[in-house]
Amino acid sequence: MKGFLKGMLLGAVAGAAADMAMHTNTVKKTPAGKAMQTATDVVDAAAASVKETLDR
Repeated sequence: MKGFLKGMLLGAVAGAAADMAMHTNTVKKTPAGKAMQTATDVVDAAAASVKETLDR
């Protein structure tokens, strides 16, 4: 189970990083871009929380 959660965490982080790399600053200025950035920030925070929980 722990391996599965690590895999899910790594997948989420990799997806968030790829998403951030694909978006330029001009996209982030649109309402859709801002919403996407907010969603990415939420995923990053959740991934960090899961990682912290697993490291205990």
